[in-house]
Amino acid sequence: MKIAFFWTWEFSRNILEQILKNKNIKVDLVVSQADKPVWRKKEILATPIKTLALENNIKVLQPEKLKNNTIFFKELEWFDFIIVVAYWKIVPKEVLTAAKYWCINIHGSILPNYRWASPIQEAIKNWDKQTWLTIMYMSEAMDEWDILAIKKVQIEKWDKTLDIFNKFEQIWVELLINTLNWIIKWVVKWQKQNNIKASYCSKILKQDWEINFLKDSWKDIYNKFKAYYPWPGIYTYYNEKKLNIEDCELQKYTENWEPWKILKIDKKTFWIICLDQKILILKKIKLEWKKSMDILSFVNWNKDFLEYKF
Repeated sequence: MKIAFFWTWEFSRNILEQILKNKNIKVDLVVSQADKPVWRKKEILATPIKTLALENNIKVLQPEKLKNNTIFFKELEWFDFIIVVAYWKIVPKEVLTAAKYWCINIHGSILPNYRWASPIQEAIKNWDKQTWLTIMYMSEAMDEWDILAIKKVQIEKWDKTLDIFNKFEQIWVELLINTLNWIIKWVVKWQKQNNIKASYCSKILKQDWEINFLKDSWKDIYNKFKAYYPWPGIYTYYNEKKLNIEDCELQKYTENWEPWKILKIDKKTFWIICLDQKILILKKIKLEWKKSMDILSFVNWNKDFLEYKF
């Protein structure tokens, strides 16, 4: 099997590492986004998937555009499959039909639920107890074509997005390879989606990961924390500066405390009182333009923090 991978996200490196161990699959091409400057120093860094590909002598292409890119389309014509996971561009029809067995997508929900950009985050925010890994054919309409294979994954009470990705990593290489073999042997029975039951999730915007202790329920706040961990995280404002909450825990409490106030319980424990008397235990935070700190170190540098009311 000759395969081209369209991948960008950081977790894709782990998936490619597993696939490279399979002798029946030959990865000849990785397509990733262009190298970009990061952080304040504007250092140019390659994507993790590009770095791994080069380490294994796999050709890497980073086209700035796909539409009407005939030179790029020619590169794809001799592949058996094109596999797309969380790629950052809309894939045109010339790519979708370039490979012998067309273009395959891996999606983190049971379609047609949670189509589009952030299915795992959406499931966690909605307190779902399970999600699915779906392998499907791709079409020009995003996440709308036929399903080839699905596998269920449990979402435990405290699971974050990173935990779900780790669970996916344990199952999707085997599921993908089996599906590709089924397609070649013409034994797979693909299933059409019911568009009437479709639901959607969108690209994560900055306002989505802001929390407001005056308006958001404890459930909304903690679900956002789990959904947006490790990226992009959640934040609020402290003294007109953005304050990222990088690690926290949730706890119930029976006493009647004033909401939105910070309490110091002991030398290392700091609480924010949420609505419905739920407690957000702060563990690690980061003030805008400052380094990450455990909560005790942060309070030592910001003495007025305990008097602050969100």
